[in-house]
Amino acid sequence: MANLSITRRCARGCDFCFASAERGRMPLDMSAEMFGRALDFLERSGVPDARLLGGEPTLHPAFGVLAQRALDRGFALTVMTGGLVPAAELAYLASMPDGRVSVYLNAARPTDDESLVAAQRAVCAALGPRVELGLTLRSADDDPAFLLGLIAEHDLRPSVRLGIAHPAIGAANRAVPDAELRATGATMERFVERAEKAGVSVGFDCGVTPCLFSAAFRARRPALAETLGTRCAPIVDVLPEGAAVACYALAPAARLPLGDSDTRAEVVRRLDGALAGLPVGVFPECDACAHRAAGHCTGGCRARAVIARPTAVTAAPGEA
Repeated sequence: MANLSITRRCARGCDFCFASAERGRMPLDMSAEMFGRALDFLERSGVPDARLLGGEPTLHPAFGVLAQRALDRGFALTVMTGGLVPAAELAYLASMPDGRVSVYLNAARPTDDESLVAAQRAVCAALGPRVELGLTLRSADDDPAFLLGLIAEHDLRPSVRLGIAHPAIGAANRAVPDAELRATGATMERFVERAEKAGVSVGFDCGVTPCLFSAAFRARRPALAETLGTRCAPIVDVLPEGAAVACYALAPAARLPLGDSDTRAEVVRRLDGALAGLPVGVFPECDACAHRAAGHCTGGCRARAVIARPTAVTAAPGEA
């Protein structure tokens, strides 16, 4: 898996945004030439889908051209959106044949800005089963139950991705405090049980570790338990200028140029080396954790570990 961050433009301004430290950087948009190089990178790496994100990817001035270029080269297309999709781009996505385009929507809560909630409902109504919902929990009191209503109302894909608001190096974004992480896990645990009854599967983003869930919960779901905690590794986000980062939260710690012969495996190896000096493990007990010893956890969000155990982070390698 790798992500192509085609623009830094975004209209949402989420307080938990992992990419807030990138918002002022230039260029705003990935060029057509760089996009071609990024698709070459995916092809060399055997990655079958072009995952477009930002910012808000549909705000790229040439979004439709880039998306069609990826489809014409045989990639499946995944668009990761905050829901403020311009009308022309929404119509384009709705016109795509089934099975070629998926949309991952970072859902707004019913109590969020009315215009944002309305825009997201329009996306759901137009795209239906192409849409998978996700939610970034900002506290232990964040209840994802409203997602089930949206899925039923608009016949969305019966799956949900849950994430936790983590800190990002060099940013002042809102994050779930360390002391609330296990309570947030309990919130997710309750939602999973409710979602299962509704026929909706639940997956988790990076930074969600096995220790956030009860032993009984993990025992009833061994397949799920094996994947908890294993996603905190370089995703490889290719930024508009062509730099490769492990993820937005760690971008200031390692920013490497993408070479014309690089594969994802090579970029991951280099990013792992560049990040090797950063602390690992969110909790003091992480070093002696049985989940880590068994290879079922990599220690949680690295950016959270850095902020919990401050380490000097200088200019990212490869950055001028």
